[in-house]
Amino acid sequence: MNQRKTGTLPLCCMMIGAVLGSGIVILPPLAIEVAGPWALPAWGLTAVFGVAFAYVFARAGTLFPGEGGAADAVERAFGPGVRNLAACTLCGAALFGPAAVMLTIIDYLPPAIQPGSPLVRGMAAGGVQVACALLLTTGLRTMSRVGTLLAVTATILLLSGSIVTLALHAGPESAHLVTTLPPIDPPAMGYTLLLLFWAVVGWEVVGNYGAEVADPRRTVPRAAVMAAIVVGLVSLAVAAGLQYGTFPPEAGHGVAGLLHPLFGPFAPWIMSGLVMALCVTTYLLIVGAVARLVAHLARDRALPAVLDTRNQHGVPHVVIGLYTLAHLALIALVSLGALDVAGIVTIADGFFLANALLGTMAAARLFTTPLPRTVAGLLALAVFAVLTRSAWPVLTAIVCLGLITTVRARQTAKRPAPSQAGQAPS
Repeated sequence: MNQRKTGTLPLCCMMIGAVLGSGIVILPPLAIEVAGPWALPAWGLTAVFGVAFAYVFARAGTLFPGEGGAADAVERAFGPGVRNLAACTLCGAALFGPAAVMLTIIDYLPPAIQPGSPLVRGMAAGGVQVACALLLTTGLRTMSRVGTLLAVTATILLLSGSIVTLALHAGPESAHLVTTLPPIDPPAMGYTLLLLFWAVVGWEVVGNYGAEVADPRRTVPRAAVMAAIVVGLVSLAVAAGLQYGTFPPEAGHGVAGLLHPLFGPFAPWIMSGLVMALCVTTYLLIVGAVARLVAHLARDRALPAVLDTRNQHGVPHVVIGLYTLAHLALIALVSLGALDVAGIVTIADGFFLANALLGTMAAARLFTTPLPRTVAGLLALAVFAVLTRSAWPVLTAIVCLGLITTVRARQTAKRPAPSQAGQAPS
């Protein structure tokens, strides 16, 4: 690979934008609707959970530095069959999720330029999809520069809007944040925490960039923890601004209201740019990591060798091309009314959670010091609890993948090594 290595700060910024993603736009209003005044404490717990999740996956993914990431740690802990299952679940998530991300970008365009029909909406999302795929083929260093710009811009806008809202447009109840909390409703709080878990999905792929990062054993965990802290602070600020701010009717719904004190009537346009920045960064990090994982498996002969074909930047462009075709097909199905965004997200989330479960279980087995092992074990239990809430078709698909990868791994283990094939017994 002939490109220069990426350092801590650019990688940190890419992670910030990717993990914030569209969740920072969608989740805060939903949490307030479900948990009411307890939404902000729930975000606080989620922020702590996010730091632990980022640390566990960054460290597990760099135990064996390379493009395999956490999948290589899963193989060392449980064998090649489970490694292949972890890789398949992550590849499945990346097969569905990005299509929903592209459609979200179009849905948050200002009203003046919103597509007038589902067909035009699909064509616009497809255009953004192709542009993002082309950007992926330029390599991690170019991606990190773009990701840094997008993540820094989004973070500044969200923090600024939240601070101005709390300082100048807060309601009277904000002066009694703790003393006015009503008795906790355990079912509502539990559902809110499960809902907010989606805000930390994305840390599973940070280890897959190990081959393109300077000193990955130090750089990746450091960048992940720094990014998780920033993501937690931004999430808390946004949640507080929405919960305790007062907004005029023209401010718009949800997070868009936080930008109204800063930009007035231009807030919808700024919000559109903000959503695009976050969603594009999510796409770049997730699909870029999964493409490297697929190429890594092809190099290990677990997949066809053609999938390890790379361009001059060392990017597996054949894999990116195949994923792009799949995403365009899903966007077309949504445009035709055969699928909806919620259905796509549900499928992707189930696969992401299955991958996260295998990764945290592997970390709990491989870590040698008590505290990291305990944290990884507790995370595995939390992820399993959320995974059980996935739709039954997704759970069925994951079980079938598990059976297939287990059988194939056993068949491969029974085959003689190439160097021994055809030799007469001694």
